[in-house]
Amino acid sequence: MSYMKVKENHNLVRDSHSKAVLNTDVQALKEYYAKREIVRKEKQEKSETRERLAKLEDDMQEIKNLLIDIANLRKQ
Repeated sequence: MSYMKVKENHNLVRDSHSKAVLNTDVQALKEYYAKREIVRKEKQEKSETRERLAKLEDDMQEIKNLLIDIANLRKQ
């Protein structure tokens, strides 16, 4: 395969066989991967937070129901 430089952009080359334009900026690719990983971790953290909140709400509802049951037993 041979590559030809694209005018006005030193990070781009054109594959002479497929005519595809390829980006050769390795640093930009590393930055993209790092940002993608940060976004993935943030989404995972949000999901875990939602799950913990749902569990906490369930636990609070269970405690509330138990307190109501105790109050009803004391009335009898």
